[in-house]
Amino acid sequence: MKQNLGILNLLILILFIFLDYLSKLWAIENLFFKYQSIKLTTFLSLTPVWNSGISFGFFQNLGELGRYGFTIFSVTVGIWLFVSSLKMPRYSSLGFVLIASGAIGNAIDRVIYGKVVDFIDFYVRDLHWPVFNLADTIIFIGAFLFLFNQFFTNERKYYEK
Repeated sequence: MKQNLGILNLLILILFIFLDYLSKLWAIENLFFKYQSIKLTTFLSLTPVWNSGISFGFFQNLGELGRYGFTIFSVTVGIWLFVSSLKMPRYSSLGFVLIASGAIGNAIDRVIYGKVVDFIDFYVRDLHWPVFNLADTIIFIGAFLFLFNQFFTNERKYYEK
C-alpha cells in the first residue's frame, strides 16, 4: 500500500510541476514578450510580473543571495514535504505533495530565469491582491487540504506508526 502511495504521490508531484511549467511558458509567450495584460473579468487579469522575492513580493531586493537562497530553500522544503507525505493520512499527504509541487515549480523558475513568473492578478477596483501563479495556487490548495485534515477529519495524526 505504501509503495502505491509513493508512486501516486510522485505522479501527482510531476503532474503539477509540469502543469505549472506549461502555464508559465504560456504566460511568457503571450504576456511577458509583449508585456501586455489580458483582462478576463472585472476582477481578474493575466498580468506579467517578475517576482524575485517570496510570497506577496517580500524580499525583492536580495539579488543573487535571494535567488540561490530561495531556490535551495524551496527544493529542500519540497523534498522534505514529499518524503513526509509518504507517512501521512490521505488529505495531509495530498496537501504536502501539492505544496511540494508548488515549491519546486517556483524553484525551477529561479533556476531558469532568476525570478518567479507570476501572472494571475485578482483585484477589486484599484485594490490588487499580489500577482501569483499556478504554483502558488497549488501551494494554497495543499495547505488547505492539510489544515482540513487536521481540523475536520478523523485522520488527525501527523505520521503513521
